[in-house]
Amino acid sequence: MITLSNLQKVYQGESGAVNALDNVSLEIEQGEIFGIIGKSGAGKSTLIRCINLLERPTAGSVVVDGQDMLALSEAELRDARKSMGMIFQHFNLLSSRTVLENVCFPLEIAGINQAERERKVLPLLELVGLADKRDVYPAQLSGGQKQRVGIARALASQPKVLLCDEATSALDPQTTESILALLKDINKKLGLTIVLITHEMHVIKAICDKVAVIEGGHLVETGKVYDVFTNPQSTTAQDFIKAVVNNKVPDSLVEALSAAPIAGGNLVLRLSFFGETTNEPFIAGLIRRFAIDVNIISGNIDHLQDIPYGTLLIELSGTDEAIQNALNYLKVQDLKTEVIGYVARHAHAAN
Repeated sequence: MITLSNLQKVYQGESGAVNALDNVSLEIEQGEIFGIIGKSGAGKSTLIRCINLLERPTAGSVVVDGQDMLALSEAELRDARKSMGMIFQHFNLLSSRTVLENVCFPLEIAGINQAERERKVLPLLELVGLADKRDVYPAQLSGGQKQRVGIARALASQPKVLLCDEATSALDPQTTESILALLKDINKKLGLTIVLITHEMHVIKAICDKVAVIEGGHLVETGKVYDVFTNPQSTTAQDFIKAVVNNKVPDSLVEALSAAPIAGGNLVLRLSFFGETTNEPFIAGLIRRFAIDVNIISGNIDHLQDIPYGTLLIELSGTDEAIQNALNYLKVQDLKTEVIGYVARHAHAAN
């Protein structure tokens, strides 16, 4: 559906050339919700604006629905953009127009008569949950309602692609959740391809099928959200995931940890569970099989959309042989086992 190949975008600044994008290649399939995540200044907004050529790349190619966007004339580009809706962080609504008039605006610009505009738009207001707000002005709406107007307006021209530029960044957590649920519903009902940029990993976690991680204009990691989330390869992805997964080692324990084994000491492990393994009684199995005690320092279970995953930070206490046998047992199970370090027998993490 969308193919970006060797994309480069160079800006000329006062201190010289700035590479906003450097050799970025992405493949986004029809019907996917594809997330692009990066910190401020990483190049993600430039990347999404290169898809509809609001930013024209310095080099590389952009192909959308079989069309080479860079080969189009201005008139052809205007037509191509009709198949790509866009929603923004700050809504960009016309304050002097009602909800209905705001959503109708793209069709008005396209020369469609009023009766036809309303025929097309009223079902969209129903879809985004604003049928009762059609004659209300933006000043009377909440932030979430304004973004729903923006979504309906982006859908007015019946696009095949919906580009979301930090669409939830200005919203509170509860409203963000409702907007993400709406986007997922639209994706399912209309079969739209959605490209969503954000700096918040919980947004990616909530609705995206695949994710690309961008840092300093470079694509540092890409893949299915589940794969990236459960086994991040880049430091950038790991940093983002730490923000939504509570698997941090307590500072009091960090101070007591040793990287090398301590004679007669305890072993500290982080266990990561995915899918069905979250239902397996591994801790009970350890205690039954080996002469060890298990201290659970911290843990959580969450869901990546419908797939459960969880982490446990544990401390194993026992003889050196028993601890090593327990570690060998865990390593052959269907879970990720990470050795955090070793701690003296009485330096318990809970203290």
